[in-house]
Amino acid sequence: MRVALLGRTRALLEAGRCLIAAGHDIPLVWTCRAEPFYDTREEDFEAFAGLIGADFVNALDIHSGESLDRIRDARCEAAISMNWLTLLRPLLLDLFPQGVWNAHAGDLPRYRGNACPNWAILEGESHVGLCIHRMVAALDAGPVLVRDRLPLTDATYISDVYDWMGVRIPQMFLEAIDGLERGTATPVPQPDDSGQALRVYPRRPEDGRIDWRWPADHVLRLIRASSRPFDGAFTSLEGMRKVTIWRAERAGHPGPFRAVPGQVCFCLDGDPVIACGDGVIKLTDVGMDGLGGTEDAKAVIARSLRNRLLY
Repeated sequence: MRVALLGRTRALLEAGRCLIAAGHDIPLVWTCRAEPFYDTREEDFEAFAGLIGADFVNALDIHSGESLDRIRDARCEAAISMNWLTLLRPLLLDLFPQGVWNAHAGDLPRYRGNACPNWAILEGESHVGLCIHRMVAALDAGPVLVRDRLPLTDATYISDVYDWMGVRIPQMFLEAIDGLERGTATPVPQPDDSGQALRVYPRRPEDGRIDWRWPADHVLRLIRASSRPFDGAFTSLEGMRKVTIWRAERAGHPGPFRAVPGQVCFCLDGDPVIACGDGVIKLTDVGMDGLGGTEDAKAVIARSLRNRLLY
């Protein structure tokens, strides 16, 4: 099948490689500006296009008359897409007889929109969904062709979700395109009932600020949802130095206690133990402005029981 690649991310690029290896043809590769935390840049898509002899475009204006003509000239039957910066409009979607298919990190119809796996961790969901769905005019509302789920535990970080998606997305795109070519794929429409859907919106770096008055489980979910490859959950030491918390876990306090949330209570195996709204957590991987490594940051935080992390 003749398939176009429209979008960004390593997972989309790997999907393209899988399609080529399986005997599909990719005449067109179209990308745009990568996000700072991406590990695949525009140049990687250009190199791939050159390797397979595909037309390559690096431009956001994909809906102009000239752009649409270029897409028509590629004569693709379908397209696969991830993380395009804007909504793809029907005048473009309609150029592909077999549809434009998107890999979406949400268990559709729940978790339509942005930062879906981050929100799923924050909400304490039992799993993160991953869907290959046909793109339509409405956001993330098209029929689902392939679906998978990753169970979430108290030890699942957002990086774990991204690692899993990096493996599964290329496999699922190949399954979808193979099914379309053979006529064995059956897209399943999403429910019309809007009450079954959940729309989630973008998160920004400042949304990672920790409020130590929250329950410990809430704080830990924020840390896991904000960790690498993102900017991290953060707080400050006495309001003067920013502290980024990359990893943390539940801890126990030896007996009943009272502490103002954010209080540095003690150290456990070298890890500072911090009071939350209903218990304590220990910080296992932290960074501090002006310091080189996590052990130095831990030592500064735990230097005095009069230290406090502020919200």
